[in-house]
Amino acid sequence: MPAVQMKVYQREEIELQVSERLEKGKGDVGRLRREQSMLPGVVYGHNQEPVCFKVPQRTLERALSHGGADAVFMLNMEGSKELERAVVREIQYHKVMDDIVHVDMLRIDPKETLRVEVPIVTEGVPVGVRTGGGALQQTLTRIEMICLASELPSRIEIDISDLEIGDSIHVAELLEQEERINTDPSVTIVSVLSPRLTIDEEIEAAADDDDVEGEEADAGDAEGAAEAAPAEGEQSGEAGN
Repeated sequence: MPAVQMKVYQREEIELQVSERLEKGKGDVGRLRREQSMLPGVVYGHNQEPVCFKVPQRTLERALSHGGADAVFMLNMEGSKELERAVVREIQYHKVMDDIVHVDMLRIDPKETLRVEVPIVTEGVPVGVRTGGGALQQTLTRIEMICLASELPSRIEIDISDLEIGDSIHVAELLEQEERINTDPSVTIVSVLSPRLTIDEEIEAAADDDDVEGEEADAGDAEGAAEAAPAEGEQSGEAGN
């Protein structure tokens, strides 16, 4: 199998205009969202005091929809002359409406080294799937990397077009090209399973279900027989009397 074709995409830098947030209580923050369409957030880290901020809801949602969750934000705090680098640490959503209700951000120093989880995306359709009827199985969707904060990747893209039935791609094959990867080299990323294997798996799963149903039925018959036995004895006794 030829060497894996891969691309490492750098995180985009997005400038985000924010304002200091004085609203702290649940009621005030709720009104901030409902009446002003502003979302609350906090940025912390680097042994500095956390700073509460607010940002227009539409602005943040637009940024996140364009890859902001894996971007470096340049926070432009109103009244400040310097931009502050930060990455999204956590996004909290409404339990029912699924709208964003709060965002946590972590300060970063461009010179520091970070351990991050980077998404793995695939490009193309394997030959073994297109022409051989195989099934693609991706078992690893994120990979750990250690890199400078100024060089944070947003994703790793691998070309799987040349994979035949029975072929697999392991972390080791990416490690040959990208030394910042820190995941176990033996871990499998994607495989192309043979049609027979997928059919056998379905048959085996169906057989397991039949076995379970059979065991439940046998247990039910045994329980019914056990309940019926005393009744028959009682009837015999009554007949003898």
